[in-house]
Amino acid sequence: MLTKLALRNVFRNRRRSAITLLVIVFGAVGLILFGGYKAITFHSLRESTIRNRLGHLQIYKQGFEHAEAKKPLEFGLDDVAPLRRAIESDKRVRMTTAQITLMGLISNGDKSETFLATGVEPKEDRAMNAQRLVAGTDLPEGESDAVILGRGLAASMHAKPGDYLTLMSTTTSGSLNAIDVRVAGIFMSGVKEYDDRAIKMPLAGAQQLLQTTKVERLLVLLNETDDTAAVRADLTTLFARKHWALEMKDWSQLASFYHQVVLLYNGIFGFIGMVVFGIVIFSVANTIVMSIFERTREIGTMMAIGTTRSSVWRLFLLEGLFIGLLGGVAGLLAGAGASSIINHIHLMLPPPPGYTQGYPLRVMLQPGILVTAFLIAVITATLSSILPALKASRMKIVDALGHI
Repeated sequence: MLTKLALRNVFRNRRRSAITLLVIVFGAVGLILFGGYKAITFHSLRESTIRNRLGHLQIYKQGFEHAEAKKPLEFGLDDVAPLRRAIESDKRVRMTTAQITLMGLISNGDKSETFLATGVEPKEDRAMNAQRLVAGTDLPEGESDAVILGRGLAASMHAKPGDYLTLMSTTTSGSLNAIDVRVAGIFMSGVKEYDDRAIKMPLAGAQQLLQTTKVERLLVLLNETDDTAAVRADLTTLFARKHWALEMKDWSQLASFYHQVVLLYNGIFGFIGMVVFGIVIFSVANTIVMSIFERTREIGTMMAIGTTRSSVWRLFLLEGLFIGLLGGVAGLLAGAGASSIINHIHLMLPPPPGYTQGYPLRVMLQPGILVTAFLIAVITATLSSILPALKASRMKIVDALGHI
């Protein structure tokens, strides 16, 4: 009986209920859109960080992390072929690729600049889709003296595809070495500071410049990021069984920028949630209070014919609950519709700090986000009706009946 009466009372003053529902709907839509934007941002940033630069796992020679090497590749890996075969036998592993990082000077004969180079395996690097070419071609296979330059460094050196430059660096024995290289292409990563110093070169060319056969690290890329912890545990067991002196890091340990973004967005999302929480509470509380004020004589009549105070309290509490349920359902539908529209109109956002390219605005609908928005709508609407309901249940029958 109370349930039917509460539901009828919600629709008694349709205009006021509609305004309250709109507040709840807008709050739920705001949470869904920002939560979905946060989710797609986290997912895209995670996957681009993993597949473009870090890999899911990185394997080094034991001691690499804490040692202060006096010479390049002092803690490099000597023979990675058996290691790669063992790792790639796991069906969860997509591929492995060896890399070297080195620094030095690049010269065009008239001008020199410092560079930060990464020696990569051309085929595997293309599979990682690690950069976007803006001129020329990617690193060719079988040509150790080809390089691709970051856009900023190419502009600084006045270099274009087909030009020859000289790279100078310190070898693993501590002496200086130089090689002439051909500019195969120019790329951009989106991070200006990196593009101003970046070079990609074949692993063989990097080893030639450093006069070594070692590699610095082995990157492991998986088919699914969710398998990272399991694969790491299995590899740790494998290394111990084969007595390989290796150490390993996963992408999460290396992706400091990713974790900074996560903390920032979670803080913003929490603040928006609190704002929505407050708005909904005051809006629903105002609706219930106005309803009580208009129905004071009705409340007095109900108590005069034997309705208990607890029943009156539950009646108004149910009204708040129904408003929350209706607003939550409408908010989910509106949020899903708004997300679909945003994903189809291809809005572009400006470049974030440190980047030179914008990116499309997209929203990822996840069950957790939808459930959170719905629960916030229902819980806040219900909580906000508690005090007004208590006020209604504590009225004196005589005063309520005599209310004008």
